[in-house]
Amino acid sequence: MFINISLLILSIATLVFGAERFVEASSKIAKNFGISDLFVGLTIVALGTSAPEIFVAISSIVNSVESVSIGTIVGSNIANIALIFGLSCFAVNQIKNKFSLESLIPFLLSFLLFLFALKDLKFSLIESLGFIAILFYFLMILLKERSNVMEVVSGSADILRNSIILVIGLILLVVGSNFAVIYAEKFALSVGISEAIIGLTILAFGTSLPELAATISAIIKGKNQMVIGNIIGSNILNLVIIVPIIGIFSSAVMPLELWERDSTPLIILTLAFALIMLFLSRAQMPKYLGFLLGFGLIGFYIIYILNLINLISVF
Repeated sequence: MFINISLLILSIATLVFGAERFVEASSKIAKNFGISDLFVGLTIVALGTSAPEIFVAISSIVNSVESVSIGTIVGSNIANIALIFGLSCFAVNQIKNKFSLESLIPFLLSFLLFLFALKDLKFSLIESLGFIAILFYFLMILLKERSNVMEVVSGSADILRNSIILVIGLILLVVGSNFAVIYAEKFALSVGISEAIIGLTILAFGTSLPELAATISAIIKGKNQMVIGNIIGSNILNLVIIVPIIGIFSSAVMPLELWERDSTPLIILTLAFALIMLFLSRAQMPKYLGFLLGFGLIGFYIIYILNLINLISVF
């Protein structure tokens, strides 16, 4: 068991390190072309920080433990709102009140379709195509929101260096995600708990570390717009890319607990986030309210994780 947990931690560390290199290089390449912070958050950073979950999904299908992947994206989406956005609320004075609410439409559509698909504990081809349609709709919104491309500010040598780092990060993502799934399954079997709980806790938190790192960096640099874009984009991409992968290439049945236990906190947090974004589109949030939201969301996440830990201790 000690060997399995040690190798699992090492795999997650490799996964996170690869994701950070991928995000950093992608962001620098995008910045060379003058792309805005919000657009970078919705696209480059969101895709980069969702890359661990995407590769975990592919590895879970290869290793026939699809519940690990679904547990990971449910846990990751919960962590993105409760933990990542909760943390950003403490810097609420940096959040501007000019959001394109259009990006919330695919955010809510993907969430509602996920609930509908999860209810029967399996993902059909039709439902997978629905997620793909939402992905294309999201891409159309991004094309409308993109900023004008400016003159390249870095030389070709910088672009080449960042491209090499991007490829190295991608390789580490592939290797780390594959071994993370393998040793997560082995650890779960060694202690007698379900793969879904491992996905909801260890893997979800591990694959959310890139978002956490990006959030802290963005807050320090006064770029909360990038954080908001990252949360919206990452939660959308987690569903519209990962669920179709499982729905098309696997017929596995998901654990009932994911619907009965874990869908409720996901519903609460998703609706709360959407309402907060609607509020911010109309008014500036008072600083004290930001602190209350931050404590409330992070407290919600701690209670949720403690409840899962209690379930683990029962086993």
